[in-house]
Amino acid sequence: MERFTLVPVCDRCLAELRPYAGRECQHCGLFLRTSASLAGLLLCGTCRTSSHAFVQARSFGDYQGALREVIQRFKYDGYRPLARTLGGHLAAVARRLEAPGFDLVLSVPLHPQRERRRGFNQAALLAAEVSRTLGVPAGRKDCVRVRDTRAQTGLSAVERRKNVTGAFHVPRPQRVASLRVLLVDDVLTTGATADACAEALLGAGAAGVWVATLARSHPGMPDGPDVL
Repeated sequence: MERFTLVPVCDRCLAELRPYAGRECQHCGLFLRTSASLAGLLLCGTCRTSSHAFVQARSFGDYQGALREVIQRFKYDGYRPLARTLGGHLAAVARRLEAPGFDLVLSVPLHPQRERRRGFNQAALLAAEVSRTLGVPAGRKDCVRVRDTRAQTGLSAVERRKNVTGAFHVPRPQRVASLRVLLVDDVLTTGATADACAEALLGAGAAGVWVATLARSHPGMPDGPDVL
């Protein structure tokens, strides 16, 4: 029997979206191939020598295979009905974060020019679903991108960080002051964009920023257009 759905991806492909179940950095959530620890913490090489502005980050799965394909269909081909399915996976990721709860859900913002070209902000759709599932208010324009930065694709970790430095602004600091913010996006690579957003939010008085993404792309791996 045929079954029709608003989601333009077959059930078999959606069933292949399975969460990562291996070791991960306890701070940035990078999927680890080894199990070395430092002071009792399982940390990646970057987090052993430097820190992030966000408290902690977690991702649903590796940015490859079915997950990569579905994210790209959602993001670049405008398959918006996928937001509910992907948002459900993202809400499960948020529940794994070591946080005392969240007061606000925010998406990583696109610059207005890029959002007009794409027609929507995929992260904002995900944030709306996470907000609905977790019962946490979703912010709107509480963190904005003030520079239309070049795509992060192909840039080194240092170049990515320079590219997004000062790119975000919190126009009404009183709306985030003392709040625990859950920042959501589709893909995390080095964390440079999440850090830049977190720095803007913390500078506006947020109590802390945690990050949840659908996929983790390892630095040095091909990551497709616009991965942050």
